[in-house]
Amino acid sequence: MNIKETINYGGLIVSAGEKKTGFAKVLDTDYNFPLTVINGSKEGKTLLITSGIHGGEYPCIEAAIELAQEIDPQKISGQIIIIHPVNISAYYARISYILPEDGKNINRLFPGNPEGTLGDKIAYVLTTEYQDKADFYLDIHGGDIHEYLPPYVYYPGIGENKDALAYAELATNFLNAKYKVKSSATTGAYNSAAIRGIPSLLIERGGRGLWSKEEVENYKNDIKNIMRFLQILPETPISILEKPTLITKAVYLDATTSGCWYPCVKLEERVKKGQKIGEIKDVFGKTLAEYYSDFDSIILFMTTSLAINKDDPIITYGI
Repeated sequence: MNIKETINYGGLIVSAGEKKTGFAKVLDTDYNFPLTVINGSKEGKTLLITSGIHGGEYPCIEAAIELAQEIDPQKISGQIIIIHPVNISAYYARISYILPEDGKNINRLFPGNPEGTLGDKIAYVLTTEYQDKADFYLDIHGGDIHEYLPPYVYYPGIGENKDALAYAELATNFLNAKYKVKSSATTGAYNSAAIRGIPSLLIERGGRGLWSKEEVENYKNDIKNIMRFLQILPETPISILEKPTLITKAVYLDATTSGCWYPCVKLEERVKKGQKIGEIKDVFGKTLAEYYSDFDSIILFMTTSLAINKDDPIITYGI
């Protein structure tokens, strides 16, 4: 690795030992997302951090904004690229999941398409201009406006570069998470990057349209510890005394119909095989669908809104 005298991301040309902020244009569109590019004064790895692929996930967005302000390029090795947030349209519109311009969930569009709609183009730009230049990728999320979850980390289980997968899993040992989930998904920003050989993680924390200083500080501490692990920061990584619970199998339930969602369990509740975990009724109170646990499990995620649309996520449980 050599010192990168200048780097260029989103049109921001940044010399070694400097930091610049600005808005990055997406191809031939009028869409711009806020970007901070930090070029360290010493040689090192390139870390990409994306926040707010879903615009209502506030703790991760605020953590990214604060980190972008606080990091001193003179004190780091390598480069840190922070997008805060990706889905700035949804952020200002205060809507969940989707990009308002085309109604698509950006996280399901990777690796993207330069000939598609705006969401496809955003995913394509993130893939080709940001992920593919990174040595390590952190995609930070949280419960959206109508979701709630405990702190946990996803690490990828699919990808041709086994060393990259192992490296990402090793990094989870330095995150203060309650649960650690091995993902077999092939969609999503970090999964897409991992499949192409980039060590990648997804961190989750918070939800329900809220954020707190404690959540933001915990996020920042996690990210700084990954920076230590990558030797971007000079200190030794802080060991996490309370190891996360490993989730070896998870079920992600989506709504099979639109209506009113009534969970029968609480977050982190332990449930038995065959136990009813929720139901959807219509606006007249008629039951449309019921959902049961396939095995003894723990509730990891749940939608908290009464209103639900078909194919929206409603609950996640795992062993």
